[in-house]
Amino acid sequence: MLTGRLHIFAMAAALGATLSAQLSVAETVRSEPRTPAQEKIAKQLDQFEYTAASMRNEVDQYVASMRSIRPHFESHVYRLAYAKEHVNDLGAKLSELELLSLQGTELQQAAIREARPHLEAVAYRVQAAIEMLNEDQRNYRSTEFRGKVNGMYEHSDRLYSKVDTITDYEKARNRAAEEAAVLAGPDEV
Repeated sequence: MLTGRLHIFAMAAALGATLSAQLSVAETVRSEPRTPAQEKIAKQLDQFEYTAASMRNEVDQYVASMRSIRPHFESHVYRLAYAKEHVNDLGAKLSELELLSLQGTELQQAAIREARPHLEAVAYRVQAAIEMLNEDQRNYRSTEFRGKVNGMYEHSDRLYSKVDTITDYEKARNRAAEEAAVLAGPDEV
């Protein structure tokens, strides 16, 4: 009999903790509606993130091809040109975002701020690999060249991951605030 009461008490405590956690989320996550500028930044960050993911995937395929099939010189030229296009596209998008940054939320500003060093690191490695090929077509066989290409992947992954993590966190936080507002009801919002 005592065990049954403890079981019921434990379930009631767990249910109470769950409900109080949702109410505490309402207190700590309550956010103001986004401004039109913040909505614009959110859309541009989504486009930036999509392009960063595309670049990361392309560079990942490039790195994988270097390990398995040993591409020809022309393949390196093509892949590096494509990576350079992505970097230039992302650079233009990031410049626009930086101009709007002060109007963004704290998390949007953080995503924009975190993107710059990784994009610059990718750009540096792409440019260095292109220069190595321009100096000598046989350089694509060197360990240094492979290091540049691997570095392109590492920084493109970090670029995408950081922006994705911050924007996903902001989206989750906004959803939690909306759900908490619904749970709290119209009188408590």
